[in-house]
Amino acid sequence: MKFCLNHPDKKAFSICHSCGKDYCESCLDEGKEFYYCKNPECQKKLKEELASERLPLNIVCQNCSSVFEISSEEISSGKIQCPECKELIDFSEDRPRVLNKSSYVELLSSLNQADIALIKSILENSKIHYYVFGENLSSLAMAQPTRFFVNECQLEAAKEVLKDIKLNIWGYSKNQY
Repeated sequence: MKFCLNHPDKKAFSICHSCGKDYCESCLDEGKEFYYCKNPECQKKLKEELASERLPLNIVCQNCSSVFEISSEEISSGKIQCPECKELIDFSEDRPRVLNKSSYVELLSSLNQADIALIKSILENSKIHYYVFGENLSSLAMAQPTRFFVNECQLEAAKEVLKDIKLNIWGYSKNQY
């Protein structure tokens, strides 16, 4: 007869599928197929097992409507940053939701692909949360310019890091900063 690792006076109910140690029923959480103990590493395995059953592989960001695929490693974390608008999305529940949704304001617009790439690089290196609208359409004839939106609380920081950027002839800015 085996006994619980945490409660030596209780008979072991099962083993933890992750660590293989014996535990009583109160020390185990039930997964889809197996039991897992309360150890953080084992709980992570439980989350992975449960997530693989109920979560979609594609997530739609509620902030910018971007659709992107998530990997099994990202599923186990329960949270991911949207690759477009950089908002943190929690999909550990049945319905994904944006955490700490913040307001975004338009910073500038440009038709020039070189300017667009440079601005994205500067904003990313400065850890400024942003998203772009219309980037893939700006190179088409009679297209709208690519518009940059930044997190409202980072607007002044974005203006500061971009203050020396002079947009080229095919670029323009609606917001003068």
